[in-house]
Amino acid sequence: MAPVLSVKNLSIDFLTSGGPVHALREVNLSVPQKSIVGIVGESGSGKSTVVSAVMRLLANNAEVRTGEIKFEGRDILAMRESELRAVRGEEIAMVFQDPMTAQTPVLSIGQQMIDIQYRRSLSKKEKRQKAIDMLARVGIPDAGERMDQYPHQFSGGMRQRISIAMSLMMNPKLLIADEPTTALDVTLEAQIIHLFRELRKSFDGSIIVVSHNLGLIAELCDEVVVMYAGEVVERATVDEIFNRAAHPYTQALLDCDPARLGELTEKLPTITGDVPDLQDIPAGCIFASRCDQKLQRCASKRPPVVTITEAHDVRCHLLNND
Repeated sequence: MAPVLSVKNLSIDFLTSGGPVHALREVNLSVPQKSIVGIVGESGSGKSTVVSAVMRLLANNAEVRTGEIKFEGRDILAMRESELRAVRGEEIAMVFQDPMTAQTPVLSIGQQMIDIQYRRSLSKKEKRQKAIDMLARVGIPDAGERMDQYPHQFSGGMRQRISIAMSLMMNPKLLIADEPTTALDVTLEAQIIHLFRELRKSFDGSIIVVSHNLGLIAELCDEVVVMYAGEVVERATVDEIFNRAAHPYTQALLDCDPARLGELTEKLPTITGDVPDLQDIPAGCIFASRCDQKLQRCASKRPPVVTITEAHDVRCHLLNND
């Protein structure tokens, strides 16, 4: 079965007065039908840039140098604006990072959810009922009564639930959740994770989850894509990533997860060193300067992608026997 989304050799620069920033370089990933794919990595690794490119919501100074983005066989990068408008919301929907700014403050929640359905040939009463049903589905209590309230009358966790409800209104084939728990406290974060777990049982499309939260990724995802400094360094099933991670960066990320610490400690583990300058990309492995397993060739030779299994590949010299 063909994947719902396929990204091949995607390279994107951001043009600045100091020169181009090579934000993404030869990124490859795919999202199978009815699956959940997680994208993880440190801040600045390119996770949000990838999903913004899928939605064609990149900043004006972004330049796609190479690659293609195919959604159900259609080239997203070649679409006209009218075609994009037909795809956004209807077939691909997105939950953004900050729930406090995701909705229009001067319109009621109900009005916004009715407006989303403008393509549907339903009466206003039917659209309102559909909105109420969707709010109830994501756990908003007294959904019918709260339809006429405004965003400021809801908590951050409720606003994120409303954002998820809005994104599901048109039953999209692909839902993108860009760090959906980042702006929430621990209690609300747990509630949103539970909500996504429940939605997984009933949602018929595919989901991309971008997150720093490895617990969220472990609970929800079928496959995981690990990114570092604009490159995909490892891709595998969730079980392979969490139990048999092969790239030193993935191993270091897992070692830094507080949930995996065996004992109480005052000092959390970190990955030493700094992310490289994306205006001056190293000639060899992008992670070499921070890697405690590096070989001599890592500094000068770009590592190839090594296939461990059909569902597990790694960009690393340690697994390359050539």
